[in-house]
Amino acid sequence: KKRVLDAFLRGDNWKLVAQHNDMSLATARRVVTTVRTTRLPRGGFRPSKSKVTPEIRAALEQYLDKNCQYTLREMQTFVAADFAGTELSVQTIRRHILGMLYTVKQVRIEPATCNNNISKQNRREFTLKLKQHQDNGDYIVYYDETNFNVYCKRSFGRSKKGTRVTVVLPPSKGPNLQVQCAVSAEQGLVHYKLERGSIRMEQNALFVEEVYEAVKWSDMTTLPASARVVQHDDKTLLRLGPYSPMLNPIESCFSVLKARIKS
Repeated sequence: KKRVLDAFLRGDNWKLVAQHNDMSLATARRVVTTVRTTRLPRGGFRPSKSKVTPEIRAALEQYLDKNCQYTLREMQTFVAADFAGTELSVQTIRRHILGMLYTVKQVRIEPATCNNNISKQNRREFTLKLKQHQDNGDYIVYYDETNFNVYCKRSFGRSKKGTRVTVVLPPSKGPNLQVQCAVSAEQGLVHYKLERGSIRMEQNALFVEEVYEAVKWSDMTTLPASARVVQHDDKTLLRLGPYSPMLNPIESCFSVLKARIKS
């Protein structure tokens, strides 16, 4: 095609060139008529023909940034109000939202005080103190407690078609099982204890003393937990601020433990 087009542009006999290159006359005539060796793209997305303009896509993103719980029909109403004469279907809005990498997830409640300035300052102070103990080579123990429902069950099971998946459990659940646990990077599991029902302050202080006895040969024990405990010269208690579970590695241990028990 390139040779035919070059011959045409030079004023030579392009038909003869097409014949010597085994090209049909119709194809050669289309090349010299359009002055192109390749065809224009067909189909695909055409911005000029799309009802969803970049401004509408930006508006959809603003709606979701303002309130992540807006439904597709609510956003359909917002678009009709903000862009006069534009009517989008729910399916179109859903398709474009997916194209912007927005997916449906379970809503998590975040308290208003979770990331305020006071909480951030408490996390910063805790992190600086913990980093100082790490630099000093101190023996650090992470301590926390969690509750666990011993009458737990899997969410899904198998049964014959037309029948329900049922499991027999006691009618009364009773008090939950409280798990107190202390871990360290050097030793792993340091100490643990199981309690029925709520853990009182005295029980909490007793557990901390048991942890201290388990590692009293260390230079210093740092426990990032909130407890009323007996003070020792070779022990420092770091209190973790509220809404800061990400600073306590033992939270990951609890999630693995519960998943293992459920399975």
